[in-house]
Amino acid sequence: MAIAKPDLLELECNWQTGFQYRPGFRGALGYLLEWNGCGGLNLTKELTLASPTVGDFGPTAQCIGLIGRLSMNGASGPLDFSVYVGRATAANVLNHFAKPLDNLRLKLAWAIIDFDEAGDTWFEAAKLKSPATAEALMDTEKGRPKVFLDNQPTTLATDLDIRFHRFDFRVVPAPKKSTTLEFATNSQERRVTKWGSDK
Repeated sequence: MAIAKPDLLELECNWQTGFQYRPGFRGALGYLLEWNGCGGLNLTKELTLASPTVGDFGPTAQCIGLIGRLSMNGASGPLDFSVYVGRATAANVLNHFAKPLDNLRLKLAWAIIDFDEAGDTWFEAAKLKSPATAEALMDTEKGRPKVFLDNQPTTLATDLDIRFHRFDFRVVPAPKKSTTLEFATNSQERRVTKWGSDK
């Protein structure tokens, strides 16, 4: 499927499988690799997970959490993330956003990989090309950061009592900062777009 509008997209990932990856799985996996900012919230890469090898990525991934969904609404519009994180990360997020924040600036990085059935190969479905870390601002509504943390954890599987919390957040480009993003729906076709503006 071609990317008709490279600045508008929604990517869904199989976050449950990301925690239990085994060779033979075919589907999208997304990783939140960095989050630093918003007045001192520096999230730790507390997860070390097996992953497919795609370019420089894998066979293990150190990450903050696994992405369930990533959507983009225009080259200067917001990026919406839904990420599943462990208990310690969830507690840090909850405590930090419980108090007023003067600084909403942050740096973050992510990667999404997927499998091309036709080409029988893994490929990078969403990648930060330059710089490797995006500078952003937490989006707000009526002065409040657009952040949601599910207090009720989600069980990884019916037969596994391993729990993770859904962490949703929305970011917009930082002023006078841009990041070159690359997206793909298969191993042959790629679209490059600039998120934000240097002006």
